[in-house]
Amino acid sequence: MSNLTLEQIVEEVKALPPEQRQQLRAFLDKEARTAELRRIQEKYAHFTTSSEAFAARKAEEIELEERR
Repeated sequence: MSNLTLEQIVEEVKALPPEQRQQLRAFLDKEARTAELRRIQEKYAHFTTSSEAFAARKAEEIELEERR
């Protein structure tokens, strides 16, 4: 990979035709969303979200309520 400065990259992007600039923006937006989703998934990886786990918790709650 070449050692371009940020200013050089900005100038190259400015020189792109509008359609290519739009494609680049769409790609970068997708990458940003993917990175954010990955960050959220990693942050909450320890939480159980399956319907079976939810049903089991609800069954326990119902059982506790019925005992009272």
